[in-house]
Amino acid sequence: MKKLLPNKNEQSPETNSTVLVPLTAKEKLVLEFIEQELVTKGISPSYQEICNHFGFASFNSVQNYLKQLSQKGYVLLPQNQKRAIVILHSAKDFAKDLSQRLSLSKNPSEQDLQSSFNPSTNSGNDSKVLSIPFLGRVAAGSPIERVHEHEFLQVPADMIKAVGDYFALKVEGDSMIDEGIFDGDYLIVLSQKAAKDGDLVVASIEQEATVKRFFQKKNLEISADQKMVELRPANPRLTSMWYHPQQVEIKGLVKALFRKY
Repeated sequence: MKKLLPNKNEQSPETNSTVLVPLTAKEKLVLEFIEQELVTKGISPSYQEICNHFGFASFNSVQNYLKQLSQKGYVLLPQNQKRAIVILHSAKDFAKDLSQRLSLSKNPSEQDLQSSFNPSTNSGNDSKVLSIPFLGRVAAGSPIERVHEHEFLQVPADMIKAVGDYFALKVEGDSMIDEGIFDGDYLIVLSQKAAKDGDLVVASIEQEATVKRFFQKKNLEISADQKMVELRPANPRLTSMWYHPQQVEIKGLVKALFRKY
């Protein structure tokens, strides 16, 4: 897939300013922590403090995230200086920049944003596209995930029905074919950690992801007193997968499907 990461110095024709690149969910959390430390303590956190806060195994993870934030133009990392991270853009600036590039009002409300992404209220929106972070492949079969950094998928803006943090995944497998989800399709996923019965979710089990229908109920064959998580396929050849709740991490809800021909 063609990478869509713009040059840091690329200028937006609508705003004549730097076009910001969307952050991954983890990049956003790291940037927000740095911002919080600067506001509350007046000094940027050390690598050790970032490492401890997120439970990273080593400084390499901290360095990788800071390098990604620097390459995307959100921070400046002065050489050979401790606690010297400079914030160039807030984690919230991408949403503001995107709103301006979509010709929204200067300070749009959430309702305004939702209307602008709805083709029924904005017929001129069909030609607009959004760059959604592409995180890799998700199984519609057995769990699998391959994460790609700095890669984005361009999708029609009218596929996004509400504001939020979205990411894209490419489907592998056929376990959801009765839902109309086929091998090679792209899913647009709203990032969130909770789900209710019947939601179509991307869930992670032991750091591998799968797309299934989510249910939480008792399964007497596994546990008589605790509700289990059922990840239900949509293929008559396959059976549900059952897990203890602590084994399952919800990554997000599937909101749209994008198919390339």
